[in-house]
Amino acid sequence: MKLSNLIGKQVFCVYDANILGTIHDVAFDDKYTKILGIYFFDQEENEYFLKSKNIYAINDFVTIKNTSLLSQEIILDKPLSPLGKLIIDTIGTNYGNISDIEFDDKFKVTNFETNLNKSVEPKNLIFISKNFVFGNNVKISSFRPKTAHSNNVLNNLIVTMMKVQEPTIDTKKLMPTKITVNSDVLIGKRLSKDIIGKNNELILKQNQVLTSKLVLLAKQHEKLNELFYSVY
Repeated sequence: MKLSNLIGKQVFCVYDANILGTIHDVAFDDKYTKILGIYFFDQEENEYFLKSKNIYAINDFVTIKNTSLLSQEIILDKPLSPLGKLIIDTIGTNYGNISDIEFDDKFKVTNFETNLNKSVEPKNLIFISKNFVFGNNVKISSFRPKTAHSNNVLNNLIVTMMKVQEPTIDTKKLMPTKITVNSDVLIGKRLSKDIIGKNNELILKQNQVLTSKLVLLAKQHEKLNELFYSVY
């Protein structure tokens, strides 16, 4: 199955014969080799997490046995979806941005597809910063600096640049006071357009009425400023 076919499916509880909500995100392990679970919103915009091992089946709906398997939580430090991340190999070849992810019936990631119609297996990926690096069977340890001094070259350069650019005391006095806006004023307002998240996924839909949890979701994706200009 592909991730694009999972996002947007509804979660159905067999015991209660009830639709619980719609999937909007998944949680990965730190190495992006396995899907740990799914996140979905109910009709009241409450977010729930369902572990992969508690999913009974995936077809037109994602089914679970009963609601005791759910947990209501928002994990702020969960690994973000790798969709949209760039894959580059160790000799600088561009494999494109990740456009979809394939996984098996055990929720193990089997393949990454890119917008350049290329495929990369997760075992060949080295996750670095905000991008992926295609390993080409090369261990990242082979790129480690040989001396302790070389580790600090870039850091020292950045610190030096910061010192040069640091404003003087007189300049600081002329700088305006930072204005902060209370995001609570957004609650209850309606969206005039869709809001796209960090990884090019749809996080908020046009005409949705904003709740505190939806505002928090936008803040997590650094979309709070866009949100202020997209409500009525």
